[in-house]
Amino acid sequence: MSWQDQFIAPQRESPPNRRIRYPCPGLCRFAGMVSFIVVALGIYYGGTALFGLEPLNWNAPSWTAKHVGLVIAGIVFGLIAGLFGFGGAMTIKVRSERLNTLFITLWQFLAIGGMVWILVIGTAMSVSLGGEESREAIMLFGAERASLHVIATGCVLGLLMGFAFFIAPIIHLPVVGYLAFAVTTSLLAARWHYGVYDIAGTAWVVAGLITPTLVLVFAPSMIARDQQQRRLILEQLS
Repeated sequence: MSWQDQFIAPQRESPPNRRIRYPCPGLCRFAGMVSFIVVALGIYYGGTALFGLEPLNWNAPSWTAKHVGLVIAGIVFGLIAGLFGFGGAMTIKVRSERLNTLFITLWQFLAIGGMVWILVIGTAMSVSLGGEESREAIMLFGAERASLHVIATGCVLGLLMGFAFFIAPIIHLPVVGYLAFAVTTSLLAARWHYGVYDIAGTAWVVAGLITPTLVLVFAPSMIARDQQQRRLILEQLS
């Protein structure tokens, strides 16, 4: 066999395995989410700047082939980046159970709180203004700006409630004290939201009360599930 016919291949029959130790589900999800957002938005806004495109006016979007291509590319490569971010975070050793619980708690309150807030505050706006007037208010404010405003408010609210939920047993804060903090924070967020859109009415009070209630119904069980998953992984790896 001449040198042209020789195969060059790795000596190992299988690639080396990197052992995962002390993974943190919350940290993995944070890393995946951040990776997706950075890459997806980077491709879309970077692409519009590169090709000299006008960003979409979400009040009256005018789609072109390049806009569609950028959105699809952003989603696809964002998902790939999210998987890499999630996988990379799995290799980070989080030995501290308290730190692991913090990441899990913040993630679950962020995810659940954000979704609940979007649903509840959107419903409250529709009740106060009516469906058509609510859409007009959003268009006047700017659809893209309004979406970012609602999502950011829900995320901040969820993180605040999650951090308080985590620290409450550490500082021996009674359940009533935590509930008072969560409800007060939610009511302030709902009132501020109504003030931004200049909406009259008292439906914001209902929204402020419902949001922490729904979050506290779902979040603790999801936190317990993630903690159990970590314990099972550690038992399998030990």
